[in-house]
Amino acid sequence: MNAPFTPEQLLARAETMERIAERWKGNPGYSDTVRMDAWALRTAAALFSPEIQDWFEGTRLEAGHQVMRFAAEHDAGKSAFDWFWLIGYLAQKAAASAAAGDFEKAKHHTISTAAALLNWHRHLAGDEHGMRPGIDPVARGIETEVGS
Repeated sequence: MNAPFTPEQLLARAETMERIAERWKGNPGYSDTVRMDAWALRTAAALFSPEIQDWFEGTRLEAGHQVMRFAAEHDAGKSAFDWFWLIGYLAQKAAASAAAGDFEKAKHHTISTAAALLNWHRHLAGDEHGMRPGIDPVARGIETEVGS
């Protein structure tokens, strides 16, 4: 799932919503609803903005982004080795970026690797089954086997 708007556009819209809410403060029900919309826009902007300075916050946000982007309907999982390969792939991207001198991208990939580990941990704990990598498209019913 890709955001239809940039994080900057989402934040600008949230600011507009806050101004609207302020004008409607005499109607608390409407004003509160508009403020909730602004909060949702800021949350969406955070989920679609890679955080690379604060590793813990970036990991939390990236884990949420991964669940939104690679939901169970899209990529429900089979085995622990699917998680292993995903984490290895993301860690390799971090190493390659660092070796190339692109430390901003390397930091992002260390966070995306950590977020995948967090999502795997949630899956193992039974807390979250929103992101599970690696199921066969035929098994999901998205594609059919050719020749059968």
